[in-house]
Amino acid sequence: MKKIKKLILVASLFISILFTIGNVYASSSSISISPSSPTKGKPVTITITVSNVNTVSLTATISGAGTSGKIKLVDASMSGDPKTFSKSLTVTPTSTGSLTVKIDEGSNAVLDAKYVNVLGSRSVTVKAPSSNTNTNTNTNSNTNNNNNSNSSNGSDSSQKEEKKSNDNKLSSLTISKGTLTPKFSANTTSYKVDLTSDIETVDIAAKANDSKAKVTGTGKKDLVIGSQTYSVTVVSESGIKKVYSITFNVTEKPTVFTQFGDQKLGILKDVAKIEVPEGYKETTVTLEGEEIRGWKNDKTGLTLVYLADENGQKSFYIYSDGKVANKYELITIAGKKYTLLDIPSNMKEQEGLKADKVKIGDMELDGWSYEDKNHANYAVVYLMNEAGEKNLYSYEKTEGTLQKYVVNEEKKANNTLTYVLAGTTALFALSTLGIYMMYMNFKKKSIATIKDYYDRKNQG
Repeated sequence: MKKIKKLILVASLFISILFTIGNVYASSSSISISPSSPTKGKPVTITITVSNVNTVSLTATISGAGTSGKIKLVDASMSGDPKTFSKSLTVTPTSTGSLTVKIDEGSNAVLDAKYVNVLGSRSVTVKAPSSNTNTNTNTNSNTNNNNNSNSSNGSDSSQKEEKKSNDNKLSSLTISKGTLTPKFSANTTSYKVDLTSDIETVDIAAKANDSKAKVTGTGKKDLVIGSQTYSVTVVSESGIKKVYSITFNVTEKPTVFTQFGDQKLGILKDVAKIEVPEGYKETTVTLEGEEIRGWKNDKTGLTLVYLADENGQKSFYIYSDGKVANKYELITIAGKKYTLLDIPSNMKEQEGLKADKVKIGDMELDGWSYEDKNHANYAVVYLMNEAGEKNLYSYEKTEGTLQKYVVNEEKKANNTLTYVLAGTTALFALSTLGIYMMYMNFKKKSIATIKDYYDRKNQG
């Protein structure tokens, strides 16, 4: 009995200490999918909730069963302190199978200056729509059975059912930002919209063709970089559904630009999902004073950056000495890959060649054609091979073959030899002329000296 009293006393003291210290909060994140057993072609609402935290920075990815989208939870709806954060996204499965919602790595929340784990995932199985055959059979059977007992009531009920409209189409579908592609038509149920990341929300408005039909899924929608689909559902007076879906493709809008030739290229920071060329490893480079992500190939020595041109077209560019050197493009010739290079100014003049456009496959390159008409099927291009060697290559157009261009080097060697021989001959001629002049001068002086000697002797 005494031991029991002691245990009760210890428990009481422990509870008292907890209340003295203050409230202890438990942080938790939850993923809600409604309905829990979704059907292909019908909207599914996904809700992410994080409770009992001070702040949250979370992104969840939706995938599978023909769906895609992201839920971004950053200091969203809140109540209390600690707060509860929650955000929803509606998607429409276009196929059966597993629909998965996963909180991305790097998501976190803070409670009382301490990080708490909010990672998690949830999956549900999307089923095919069920048949209404049994329902119709039962309805018809019941109607026939009750015909004799109350024919007048059955007739009235049938007339009321026939009067309900099956019209489940929209008369209009509009968005506050961007343009629907294709243009709205009541019979077209799938649309896409391209936007940039400076647009964070969009309003969807829709009107049913029949005033008695119900429309859901309109209103303000959040947008994040990537692809997300929102659905507008129309239910006719008779209960028949039609779903219109709008997929928003949001790309990052550059804020820092660099000059490349006569165009401006925008620096992209969100490059996590791009497909990096084979052989390149991530590195950090500085462009226009900004530290950005780059990729280097140790074998070729090339460094790449990912930029967007003025038309929004995104591509890799070759980075060198703190600036963009040229666009990164590969060409495959006879099964081997080569990198296209800009021709250096000191190489643009090539003896026996003239500047020309060279077409290889579907690509057109700057290069040279032969002045000699006997080489009309050949052209010369400047490329880098997979070993990182930069060379002039002779391209044979009919066979599509490539080999190193060496004819010009032989000509240079022959010309150099000719110049050396010519120079040597000229130097020899000049030397011979000099010696002859010295000899003639010496001879004249010698004759004059001898004559002068004999003249003085004869006078003496």
